[in-house]
Amino acid sequence: MDNTNQDMDLFEFAAMVSQKSASDNENTTAPETSLKLLPRNAMEQAALAFLVSLKPDAVARNVPTRNAKYRATAAGFWKHARSKGAIVTQTALVMMYDDINCCFSDCENREARLKRINSMQQQKSAMEKDIRRNEPHLAAADDLFSEFRSWDYSASANTDYHRLCRIIEKELQILNKGSKLERIRQAGVADKCYLAIPTEAVKAELIPEPWGIVGIDSASPRFHLIREAALQDNVSPQQRNGFALNIGTAANSAVCFANGVDKDSSLRKLPRRRGKLNSGSR
Repeated sequence: MDNTNQDMDLFEFAAMVSQKSASDNENTTAPETSLKLLPRNAMEQAALAFLVSLKPDAVARNVPTRNAKYRATAAGFWKHARSKGAIVTQTALVMMYDDINCCFSDCENREARLKRINSMQQQKSAMEKDIRRNEPHLAAADDLFSEFRSWDYSASANTDYHRLCRIIEKELQILNKGSKLERIRQAGVADKCYLAIPTEAVKAELIPEPWGIVGIDSASPRFHLIREAALQDNVSPQQRNGFALNIGTAANSAVCFANGVDKDSSLRKLPRRRGKLNSGSR
């Protein structure tokens, strides 16, 4: 089959899935409820607490990546423990959003595209359930408990499933192309990138795989890791060191403020202590 006919088949298949899912859910869709969000400073506190839990050698808030336009909510770096020189071995950043829609680019028909992806994701889950029932040989044999068993869906003989996966991947690429998350990832300054977002708003299937996901509880500034970040392969030692310098520069402002020293070296009254930061829990 040539590529033109294949593309036509993919779009027709996407329309069919979207229409079927919309019909199935027409009378069962629950009304959306608004989330009761923590104040932004409390959410940023939880994002910083998560990063600190990874035990970096230095951390800072509001850190520029390559330029001031794209800043990480929190960032940190690790250095070589036994090296005589200052060798930065790894960097990480956390981006905090209170709305998952802020993670995506302003592509055409974004809301309709998100609904279409959601419908196809539901259809994908249903197909995977059928695969588990009809192709039990795809289950990992070394898993101890059946409820935690992993499955190799990529080896399934279900051609409709593979076609649906290709459509979802294309839709997600369009959704994330040019977004702030993608630009920050492509800057190549952080070995690991994490997205912190209210737990109730998390839709892991919409967030590109290299990003780790940290859920922040809406009732209290506590965090838990939902998905570990994958190591980036586009970070050079020079970019890593440059980001570490940005982290040090950002931390400098916080140290001066906390100790009552202005940028012009003049002294002022120390800021009031607000008590100890609440520690996050995983």
